[in-house]
Amino acid sequence: MARVPYVERDTLPAEKQALLDSLADGEQADHGLPAGPLNVYRAMAHAPELLAAFRSYGGQLWREGGLTPRDREFVILTTAYVGGSAYEWHQHVRVALDEGIAREAILAIPEGDLDRLAPRHAALVEYVAAFVDGEVDDPTHDRLAEFYDRERLLAVGLLAGLYLGLGRLLDALAVETEVPFVGWELENL
Repeated sequence: MARVPYVERDTLPAEKQALLDSLADGEQADHGLPAGPLNVYRAMAHAPELLAAFRSYGGQLWREGGLTPRDREFVILTTAYVGGSAYEWHQHVRVALDEGIAREAILAIPEGDLDRLAPRHAALVEYVAAFVDGEVDDPTHDRLAEFYDRERLLAVGLLAGLYLGLGRLLDALAVETEVPFVGWELENL
């Protein structure tokens, strides 16, 4: 059970209720991401101004970071897996599938079989794993720099940092997935 109660939409001022909207509202996502407010937002809505700032910053990284949707999802999935955030892994497996990333490519992350990935994505996963562990060295950086310019390198770090911090917050608050966890090996997908 979550360590903070989830905020209900009708308890927020009318002008703040949209903070609980998710990308899936109004439709069921292809891979089971539920429509309606996500627990991540419902837990964070105890501080509506901070949630608004978080969503704005995160949205900027998604839209303006220069990463493709697939690159973005490899960053988030790797951050979630290496950082141990079941909630973020659970949510972004579905987003990655919706973005056209094959199940086998997703599984390359927990299985450590980066040879399954395109070289740019293998370098990205290796870099993000090192980033989360605080161990980026020159060879790891240089491999990623073969595929990404400085702006995108910065976007990778900022996005991984955002999701690492978010994962730690969700774990600290014991935020639950809305539907049963997909599993680290996608056994419940």
